[in-house]
Amino acid sequence: MADECTPYVPANPGELITAENWNDMQCKAQEDIKATAAATEEKIKEEGVSKADNAAKFDGKSPKDWTDKLDERYADKVHDHEGKACYRRFIKRFTPELNKVLLHHKLGRFPVVDVYRLEPVVEESKLAKVGEEFRNCKLLFYYGHADAENFGLAHHVYREKVKLGLPFGPLLDELGVEYEDDDTIEDVLNDMWDVFMKDPNDELEHCQTPWVAECCGKRRTVADLKKADQWNDLYVAILPIRVLVGDQVCRSLNSDGNDNLPSCRAVLAQVNYDTIFLSVEGIENNTGPEGVVQPVDLMILMRS
Repeated sequence: MADECTPYVPANPGELITAENWNDMQCKAQEDIKATAAATEEKIKEEGVSKADNAAKFDGKSPKDWTDKLDERYADKVHDHEGKACYRRFIKRFTPELNKVLLHHKLGRFPVVDVYRLEPVVEESKLAKVGEEFRNCKLLFYYGHADAENFGLAHHVYREKVKLGLPFGPLLDELGVEYEDDDTIEDVLNDMWDVFMKDPNDELEHCQTPWVAECCGKRRTVADLKKADQWNDLYVAILPIRVLVGDQVCRSLNSDGNDNLPSCRAVLAQVNYDTIFLSVEGIENNTGPEGVVQPVDLMILMRS
């Protein structure tokens, strides 16, 4: 038995079919055709086109998506088997009165430790030109183009020439110092020193060249220095000399200006997985040209 259908415009036997009924029937027929076509198109997309589009996927993920997800379960390509490598840097000043320290690195393991003695950064031969106030400067902020040669901060090895120190921009990023282009260089520099000398680091005297002092005096901004192509030529000069634990860590000058290495050595012990003990013995022998005891400034690097 054929399926019964419902007329668009029902009519009884003997009734007249008016123009209004005829037009109404055509409109309903068109609406029915459009609805049927739309439903059919949606069904084709859902059961055909969409499935074809997802043919290269599994559970909605492409092969790369699955590879990336599965790779997260495994160790990094560059790793040690105990965890990711970490790095610590401490700057400490040792005196006869304060000659030992506990360094709480909190690495959760015994790290590899290197000890460096911080040397004055300005060459002895340049002091007559730049001034005696820079003699014992171990942290110097300078502008490479104007200051590197004058202060002896451009180091030559055959044909190569490099500037001493840490590039200012990358150092700010490393320390997490935030700044804007409209900040003055003086403000950014002060913020950097505050973070650089933040506990557990000790506060060492730091210097700046006359070029930098003039720059600060003029309230020049980061944007000004970038526009003048000077921002990327700013450095913090630091001269760490690696020393062996147990050997000499002092560098003293006698009255004749000759090296006089006294009995002054570092003692290091791994206390536990989070702490290192470091002491410097014999600091009282670390005297300057006039026989004055000099502090011993060390940089300690740790790598897990």
